[in-house]
Amino acid sequence: MVTYTTEIQYYTTNQRIIGNCNVITFVNTGTITMYVNNFPVTAGNSFTIAGNQNELDLTEYLIDFRGSTIGEVYVIKKINR
Repeated sequence: MVTYTTEIQYYTTNQRIIGNCNVITFVNTGTITMYVNNFPVTAGNSFTIAGNQNELDLTEYLIDFRGSTIGEVYVIKKINR
């Protein structure tokens, strides 16, 4: 049996985040387009990167609101144990 934990973080400013997980999802709950490593995520949408079983994503992600002060994003990670 594979076990995992779920981590949920909320950000309103630009951040650098290390994946260190099997699945990562960025949920844009704000009213502006945000960028994850220059990939646009429009308001109300999400962006997920999922690995195969037993894979670990070590990517450093940059959450960028491009100078806006009204950005909102939830980052959800599935972390295998």
